Amino acid sequence: MSFRRRVIDVLYSSKLLKSVLFNPLAEFHQWRLLRFVRGAASSTAAGQRVIDVGAGELKYKPHFAHCQYVSSDLCIGDGDWSYAGIDIVSSAYDIPVESGSFDAVLCIQVLEHLDAPDRAFEEFHRVLKPGGYAYLSAPLLFGEHQQPHDFFRFTRYGLVSLGKRHGLKVLSIEPHGGCFIAIETTFWAAFWEIMPFRRQTLGRYLIYALLYPIKITTGLMALTLDMLDRKKSMTINYDVIYQKAA
Repeated sequence: MSFRRRVIDVLYSSKLLKSVLFNPLAEFHQWRLLRFVRGAASSTAAGQRVIDVGAGELKYKPHFAHCQYVSSDLCIGDGDWSYAGIDIVSSAYDIPVESGSFDAVLCIQVLEHLDAPDRAFEEFHRVLKPGGYAYLSAPLLFGEHQQPHDFFRFTRYGLVSLGKRHGLKVLSIEPHGGCFIAIETTFWAAFWEIMPFRRQTLGRYLIYALLYPIKITTGLMALTLDMLDRKKSMTINYDVIYQKAA
């Protein structure tokens, strides 16, 4: 197991570290994603079947320990990732499972990496049972990542339209903050992009630790100022809950 993989495992298995790192001041976006996934997990009854499309390194799997959790991924997105635990290696367009066999679909920060999102939504509808739910998050303001497998960004209207075209009703759609959180998030993303040693896990986390007090301060400022933004139309990300007709 690589050093990077061990670091990730420690971060996601320690409640204390998650509370320190994934909080709204230090990492608003990651905190919102984690909150969304936890909400999806708590809304899924024990024993129900969940498929995590684009599951990557399975970091959300522990939240669905009470369910029949199945992971799928094409396993090409990031060369540094370990895909060893993936149950089904396939694209999001043609998952080799029976139609109507899952109670919920989880698709977190994957849609932008699909060159045909309509085909993915068609597949979500196919694998879901009648009345089943799809929990999806996708970015609006993000830099390119996992190149060359990065194709789209999504407005709320695009996400609603995708659902409508494929028989999935939007139950809720929530932005990840407004313009001030977007500015703060973009600033730090740009900083990490130009930072020396950014590809070295140990160096990256040491620098992060040194800058943590500053990050908390800018996060507090962004959260406070963000209350002035009522529309939240300039946001970094959306969380969406869809439902297939019963």
